[in-house]
Formats: sequence, structure tokens, C-alpha cells
Amino acid sequence: MKKLIIPIILFLLLVLEGVAIELLPFNLIPIHYLIVPHWVFVFLVLVNLFFDTSETFFSIIFAVIFGLLIDIVYTEFLGIYMFAYPLSIYVISLLKNIFQANFYITVLLSTIGIIIVETLILFIYTFIGAIEISNHHFLIDRLLPTVLANILFLLIIYPLMAKRLYRWQMEQLGNF
Repeated sequence: MKKLIIPIILFLLLVLEGVAIELLPFNLIPIHYLIVPHWVFVFLVLVNLFFDTSETFFSIIFAVIFGLLIDIVYTEFLGIYMFAYPLSIYVISLLKNIFQANFYITVLLSTIGIIIVETLILFIYTFIGAIEISNHHFLIDRLLPTVLANILFLLIIYPLMAKRLYRWQMEQLGNF
């Protein structure tokens, strides 16, 4: 049962991403801002930092699977999130080897990861001709609100999940 906990949490976050913005009051956020909840990705960053070891790649595998699910459920094109999420998680796993995982590093790496994901998604959508957006509008109207909203989500789940993921990692290592 313990092996299913992380995928179940990821699946619940996948479902909640779809209704998250709808639950916010309209007058809270200006209409021209576009906030994209990347809750699955933020949780994958936590999994990468506190659950994965140097020999395991659960976060990258889950990034491929749940990236594909996000593509199927929420987007018109298959493979964009399936490409962006694992690549960003891989970059974070490389940076994880440089830094010691703590709260500030988690916020920093999550911010870097969200910026990488959003930039990759913009690049791919622009490359295939699905959207046209100026750099200014992307930075001010999409990237900044998305990063801030997802960091707010990280601030909520970090105290709940960081130690728990580390404990699950220790339990998993004890099984070998």
C-alpha cells in the first residue's frame, strides 16, 4: 500500500489542478493574468528532493506518466507536458547534487523548475504555431503569477510532505 501513496497523491493533485483556479474569487486576480497550477510538478520536486536517492528516479518516471495524463486531460497536444516535466525534474535532480535539501533550496529549485516548465511549454507552443505571445506579456501576465501561485502552494504542502517523504525514503531503504 505504501508504494501507491505517492501516485495517489499525484493523481489527486492532477484532479485538483483542474478546479483550482475556478474556486478562486474572480475579483482576487486581474482578468488578464493567467495562472497555471503546476501542483503535480511542485509535488514531483518534493519527491525528487526528499524521496529519490541518487540511484532512484521515481520523480522522473512519475513526471513522464503524469505529464502524459496532463496532456490527455487538459491540453490539445500530446507530449508537451510529458516532455517538459521530466526534463525540468532532471535539471532539478542535477542541481540537487550541488545543494543540500532544505526549505530555501526547495523554494529556489521549485521556482527554477516552474520557470523551466513554463518556458519549455511556451517554446513548444510557439514553435508549433499554437500561440503567439510577446515576451513582456509572457513574463508579466503568465510566468510571474504562475510562479507566485505555485510557490504559495509549495508553502502550504512543504510542512505536510517534506519530512513524510524523507521518512518514506528511509523506510524504502530499510526494505533492501
